[in-house]
Amino acid sequence: MSLIDALVILAHPLAGMAAAYFLYKQWSAIKSIRRKSNTSTMSAKQKDEILNKHQSMGRKAPSIVAFVITLAIVAEIYRGIVMDVPFSELLSLHGWLGALLLIATISMSKTGRSMSSSKSEDYHKTPQRNIHSKIGDAMMWLLASIVFLGFLRLLKVLGLSLIHISEPTRRY
Repeated sequence: MSLIDALVILAHPLAGMAAAYFLYKQWSAIKSIRRKSNTSTMSAKQKDEILNKHQSMGRKAPSIVAFVITLAIVAEIYRGIVMDVPFSELLSLHGWLGALLLIATISMSKTGRSMSSSKSEDYHKTPQRNIHSKIGDAMMWLLASIVFLGFLRLLKVLGLSLIHISEPTRRY
């Protein structure tokens, strides 16, 4: 494997880890407002700052996830054309879950925009808030699955394996 091969292959996992960290911070920041222990110690100004940052970063989330998926597609095309990897090895559960994450991120962005455009007194009563929260929680499980499967896939692509299965030797 050449240096170019390694850079093309590693671009997606590195960007993916940064995006995963971004999405986790996005989720955990807003969850910190809802935790009962933090609610009493946090000022209204701090809550507003966290909410504004959450909304601002939430608008960028679909673009970030789409960029990571684009890097993955480019890397897979490169592997297929330049490295002669069979088409069957280019498709994976990791990839399909990534597409599902993009759909969930777009959905989150839409419900978030809908909530932020509602009047401030209606914000906590909007039905989208519950949907938004539930999708966010599900996204974290999806994200953990994607990261884990991505790690295993990266090992496979790089030719490494955690498990070596060989045929047993027969003694006669």
